[in-house]
Amino acid sequence: MTAPALVLSGLIIRDPAGVAVVGPLDLSVPTAGTLVLIGESGSGKSLIAQAVMGLLPAGFSASGTIAVNGREPVEAGQAGLLRLFWSHETMLLPQEPRKALDPTMRIARQISSRDAVMASDAALAAVGLGPEAAQAYPVTLSGGMAQRVLVAAALVGRAPLLIADEPTKGLDAARLDQTRELLASLTESGRALLVITHDISLARALGGSVAVLRDGQVVESGASADVFAAPRHDYTRAWLEADPAGWRPHLCCCGMNEPVLAAHGLRFGFRGRPPLFDGLDLHVPRGGVLAVTGPSGCGKTTLGNILLGLQRPQAGAVSWQGVDPYRDAVAAKAARRRYQKLHQDPASVFLPGRALGQQFADLVEVVAGLSPDRELPPLLERLKLDARLLARRPGEVSGGEAQRLALARILLMKPDLIVADEPTSRLDPLVQRQTMALLREIVADRGLGLVLIGHDRALLAAIADETLDLSRFSPA
Repeated sequence: MTAPALVLSGLIIRDPAGVAVVGPLDLSVPTAGTLVLIGESGSGKSLIAQAVMGLLPAGFSASGTIAVNGREPVEAGQAGLLRLFWSHETMLLPQEPRKALDPTMRIARQISSRDAVMASDAALAAVGLGPEAAQAYPVTLSGGMAQRVLVAAALVGRAPLLIADEPTKGLDAARLDQTRELLASLTESGRALLVITHDISLARALGGSVAVLRDGQVVESGASADVFAAPRHDYTRAWLEADPAGWRPHLCCCGMNEPVLAAHGLRFGFRGRPPLFDGLDLHVPRGGVLAVTGPSGCGKTTLGNILLGLQRPQAGAVSWQGVDPYRDAVAAKAARRRYQKLHQDPASVFLPGRALGQQFADLVEVVAGLSPDRELPPLLERLKLDARLLARRPGEVSGGEAQRLALARILLMKPDLIVADEPTSRLDPLVQRQTMALLREIVADRGLGLVLIGHDRALLAAIADETLDLSRFSPA
């Protein structure tokens, strides 16, 4: 009988304060099989993957045993765990693709291997990236393109156990289907998958087994087909019912409100390439939500940066309530704080070595009259965040928690407009629905404008007043 690809026995993970945040739990992944971990943001899913790889954040500790690919079990947290398993036995597709890529190396060099199963150019082609991507540096890639590079790296590698943390985050619909098929093909070639995801359709498509986590504990597990067809636990049922496809569409009566943002005749392209978009007009009224969608690499994030005065367009004009940030630098400087970006990568917002609570306190230096001690606690409660997270550093919270903390930071700055780039990509369906409902409520109550960038058309249709498909403005 073939030994399982991964066996976790009595695994417990503790935070820097010594509090158990995961476990004890027992999990296994069969050889050439799949185990999907689903559940709420902050339930410990990514910590489990990090414990297997020996990559827990500083201050976190693990106990119990871990056995990989039939090897003798080792103590979780053992100093040599990383050397034992890294690259030869396991491969990690992390939640933050840009952190996994060396910014000084071209893509082809980063994913190539002497004993590769597939050549790097063939692997890139399999995920829909052409020869130009092979010679590109990571900084030139969109978030979705960087995500696909990591999937290509998995196709190149030989490690019998692949741990994929949110592998479809930031991908458009066409690439979602492609990535699901590619991941499923890995098990057909004998490799095992441990997949962490909030993507309900991915969890269904991969089959195998599923484990549902809440507060660091498995509340339900079993064959995926059985769990999804007849969930036994109330939390599992609520999680599945929170799929954006079932949300009621939003109705807005804000179309006649004054625009908080407008743009006319925008064109932008990178040197030596055709324009990403041309002749683009848009406006966002107070209390209004404009969704921007389109395939990965079509310029959605770039457009957001142009609207915020961070990337000069090749042609056209941007208006912040009558102020053009590219033509009136003095007036734009006074207005800039009121136009904020909610980044696709929330880790880029916070200083890595400084406690989160202190970083919130620092906002008093840029926002007149702000009182974080008074204003932050109710906001954290509405975002379903534990105030004890403020004692941690950014690397010690989950991706979903970091995303909501980044939103709290922006809301404290009392903006007139927010450009939100994939703001719920790291959130489970339940927290996603709660967070988007809160954001929609705040937009209406405060009269903000919101530009919502995303790939999930069902979510965008339920939240936005108008949806802009950026691919329609490409001259190509």
